[in-house]
This record gives sequence, structure tokens and C-alpha cells, in this order.
Amino acid sequence: MPNLIIIGGLKCGTTSIHHYLGLHPDVQMSKPKELNFFVEELNWDLGLDWYEARFDDRHPVRGESSPHYTNLPRFSGVAERIRRHCPDAKLLYMVRDPIKRILSHWVHAKGAGYETRDLDDVFSVPDCGYVQRSMFWMQLQPYLERFDREQIEVITQEELQADREETMRKAFRFVGVDDAFTHEQFDREWEKSSAKESDKYQVMEKLVKLPGLRSFDRNFDRLPESLRWMVEKVVHDPEKPSAPKPELTDELFERMRGWFRDDVAGLQEFAGRRFEGWHEY
Repeated sequence: MPNLIIIGGLKCGTTSIHHYLGLHPDVQMSKPKELNFFVEELNWDLGLDWYEARFDDRHPVRGESSPHYTNLPRFSGVAERIRRHCPDAKLLYMVRDPIKRILSHWVHAKGAGYETRDLDDVFSVPDCGYVQRSMFWMQLQPYLERFDREQIEVITQEELQADREETMRKAFRFVGVDDAFTHEQFDREWEKSSAKESDKYQVMEKLVKLPGLRSFDRNFDRLPESLRWMVEKVVHDPEKPSAPKPELTDELFERMRGWFRDDVAGLQEFAGRRFEGWHEY
């Protein structure tokens, strides 16, 4: 069973840190990355034997990354299942400025064709799924009730981008491996959002959901890295500039800041630091 689980959050750098951690000789990160095993509505029915087979016990640290593990209220009971089957696991929670995460999520959904509404319609109420996924402190509560404080670490995407070497040293110390390790691929951006509103991106997103191609989507991370990177360049255009984020009106921005004020305060107090690069909440 794994002893490291990245529990989220969505659009917060989980793909990048999953890859960087897996470069360490003492760390094995799952392929595919998002196993979603502990979500009852997704892969729980595949069984423990299927899950255990994703990990290699020759490595001291074995991990996976599933952003749906912090997706309340849509998916509940995840923390209880993890505690029952992986009680000693280290839990790494990747977070990001809540409003920036929302905009990235919305751009991705629009580009993939999942979202057709404009911003004002989406954020007319504060309890939509976009907002809930950015309530990091709220999402963390089930884990705080079941795991010791030293088993949980919070890292921000902004920290990973601004000082990758030091942030990875922190991550390696947390999981219990040599923190002096470094790698040339630490310079590679694995989640650089490019123009995802392109036709080829929408076509690929729809194709991999077809019954005959779902196994490709599930097993993408099993491809050799050179082939995986080639597909990433075709689908995500990672070497292009980031996709432009929509502009928020001052009124909507202030409204959203109010939604997250208490949640951000709780998370920063738990982490013991203010998060650089975040808006003032």
C-alpha cells in the first residue's frame, strides 16, 4: 500500500509535484497518477488487490495523487477509507490562491467544452463546485479528524513555481528521503496551461472519453516518458504561454475575496505561514 498520498487540490500543481517526487530513486509514484481509488463513486469497486498492484514495495516511499480526494461535498467518505487502509500514510496537500485556482479551473472547463456559462452566471452563488474546490481548509477537515498533524503537509503551487529546489527539499524531508536530491527535470513545467480552447484540445478531451479509448486515458502515465511528453505537446502545448485568464470585475473580485477570507485564515494558521503570491483575504 502507498505511504504517501497527494490529496489535492485540483489545478494546484499535483501533476508537477507527482512527477518531481517520482524522479527520486527512493520514491515510486503511481502510474497512472490519479488512481481515485478511495472515491466510492469512481474506482473503489476495483478492489484492494488492484490498488496494491499499482505500487512497488522495493521503494521506501510509494505514492499516488488524486485531486478528487478533496472534493466535498461531491465525494464523501474518502478520508475514512484512507485512514482505514493507509493509517500511517503521509498526506501532501497542494493548494493555490483560491481565486487563481478557480479561474484556472474555469478556463480548463471552458476549453474542454464542459462549461458553457459565463463567469457571472457561474459565480452568482458562493456554493458552486468551483468555489468548494478552493475551500482548502474546509476540504482538509476530514483528514484533520483522522490523521496526526505531523502526517499532513501543505505546499502551495506558488512556492513550487518560485523556488522549486527548496520546495522539493521540503517535500523530500516530509516523505523521509534524502532532501539533497535534485534533477534537471525540475526545470520542466508539467502543468503549463496553454490555449486550451483550441479545437484539437476539445477533440482530444472528447476522444479519450469514448468507450474504446478510456483505457488510454486511464493508462496515459504508463507510456514511456518520451512518448508521454510528445502527446502532452500535441494536446496541451506546454511550451506556449499560459492561457489568458478572464478578467474579474471589481465587484465580483471583492465578493469572492469575502467567500474565502475565513477559510484562508484557517489554512494559513494551520500551515504556520502566510502564503506568498496570494491575494490579500
